[in-house]
Amino acid sequence: MLTILFVMGLLLSCDFLRQDRNHRPNIIIITVDALRADHLSSYGYEYKTSPHIDEFAKKSVLFEYAYCTIPKTSASFASFMTGLHPFIHKTRPNRDSLKEKYITLAEALKLIGYHNCAVVDNANVSKHFKFHQGFEQYTEIWKDIKGKQESTPFITEKVLDFLRNNEKKPFFLWAHYIETHTPYMPPDQFVEERPKGRIIKGIEKKIIAGERKYMDEDTVEGHFLSLYDGAVKYIDSEFKKIETLFFEKQYHKNSILIFSSDHGEDLGEYNFFYNHGPLTFNASARVPLIIYMPEEKSRRIKYPVSLMDVYPTLLARVGLTLPYEIQGVDLFKKPDQRYLFIKGHLGTEAVILQNYHLVRVSSALSKKLDLENIYFFDIFKDPYEKENLSHQKKRLQNIMIKKYDEFFKKHGYIDKLKIGEKEPSLSKEELENLKALGYIK
Repeated sequence: MLTILFVMGLLLSCDFLRQDRNHRPNIIIITVDALRADHLSSYGYEYKTSPHIDEFAKKSVLFEYAYCTIPKTSASFASFMTGLHPFIHKTRPNRDSLKEKYITLAEALKLIGYHNCAVVDNANVSKHFKFHQGFEQYTEIWKDIKGKQESTPFITEKVLDFLRNNEKKPFFLWAHYIETHTPYMPPDQFVEERPKGRIIKGIEKKIIAGERKYMDEDTVEGHFLSLYDGAVKYIDSEFKKIETLFFEKQYHKNSILIFSSDHGEDLGEYNFFYNHGPLTFNASARVPLIIYMPEEKSRRIKYPVSLMDVYPTLLARVGLTLPYEIQGVDLFKKPDQRYLFIKGHLGTEAVILQNYHLVRVSSALSKKLDLENIYFFDIFKDPYEKENLSHQKKRLQNIMIKKYDEFFKKHGYIDKLKIGEKEPSLSKEELENLKALGYIK
């Protein structure tokens, strides 16, 4: 809940309150769970998976190196919606609440007259976990449909119906798709054959975290890669419907449209298969971030940014500032030197500094997957992270490790339940949703 002092501090900083509310920009955010940046053709992917998103990117600002704060849904969206790092907001990776003491993007916008609506398809961001704070309408689609294959068209139709019929302005609309999250189940017409690759069960050092039940002794990597890319192509076709209406209804004249994700997905890199969280390489930490703003010219921005930067960027566009410190910064203000800290689930972590990406792998995962303990990449030259430069950049990587350790020591973070702490009590529908997505066995 907002304190009276907090609300006063927020409102007193807002010159925009004196303006006609109809001139405030509408805000539309489309997020796709577990969508990797490097599997969109606009980000250099060798296959044409996203022709419609590519065309949208040409009209927009594309951030080439955008990163989540943690490759897990609950904590990542807590950062997205508050501008805070997980070490500050303390939301655990999954199945944990968005703390009520922080003001969310929806709450801030509601204070200046926005009508807020959300359609979500992951119970990790359910009302139960307080992610509905500030929304007048919050549709949890697992209550309305059965089965993952129905979810994508359901969300699209909800978004289109809102945009066709909404008369309340200004508005904030958030839609979160689950299509590229396991299990990968795109319609057949979007699936194209990929190179076979390795037989997965024949790999000695590996972790198969997802799609296990769809795998036999002869299943090759190309099978699931074709399904994942099919899911990307399916989302691309659905996004086209939204983008078309966005321009046909003239929303583009006074609306911000953002396309992004909460995190990426490991598809066998470093022999970790079909999940996200334990590792913090580009595969699961780097996300697409494409923003259409009427006043911003289309371009590609190369300096690294974080998903927690979306929050202060949007508040600045509507004339709001916050009376407390956050870790997010305006996306369009390039910092001189900024460290981005990424927390991995199960003890890994990463630091981004300019064009460098440091990954520190936990001892347990290092042994399980036969990995080095330290990786160091020049992401501008090597976005697929093939060349480990750790032996060449000892001094810089020690500085980056020290910065991360200082930040962690100052704030701390607990990424799993404490001993004796009970699992949250969830509804039958929420449990079914989380089981279908592989969060609960």
